[in-house]
Amino acid sequence: MNRDPDSISFARDQRARANEFANKVWQMVRARRCCGEKFRREYPIDPYCTDFCCVALKLVIEVDGEHHFTEEGRAYDQNRDQYLRELGYEVLRFNGFDVLREPKLIRDQIAAAIVKRRSGAAPSHPAPLPPKLRGNVD
Repeated sequence: MNRDPDSISFARDQRARANEFANKVWQMVRARRCCGEKFRREYPIDPYCTDFCCVALKLVIEVDGEHHFTEEGRAYDQNRDQYLRELGYEVLRFNGFDVLREPKLIRDQIAAAIVKRRSGAAPSHPAPLPPKLRGNVD
């Protein structure tokens, strides 16, 4: 996916100014701590920037602060989530205060989404080897 320099700059700025909600989730998922999956922080998917993204599974995690609870914020999030779903991403949204109050529950929900995405993205079983390569079974 092509990323423009403005998106990258915005993502870097967001990482530097992350709030305690985002930092708590980052501690849960960074360095493959959650089910061994790699998450990227403030990952740009033009024209948006996601809080956290597991590119391999197309799983996005959003941590909502107070600006997400305004009418304008909800409408923006709804459009953004629809756009990401059309690209094949699953979007998990968590209230920032819930992240602080119930971190184990949040981590469990992230892990469950990872397991679900893995099972949906699993390759089909390989075809059996032809008889020549299996040896003489006849």
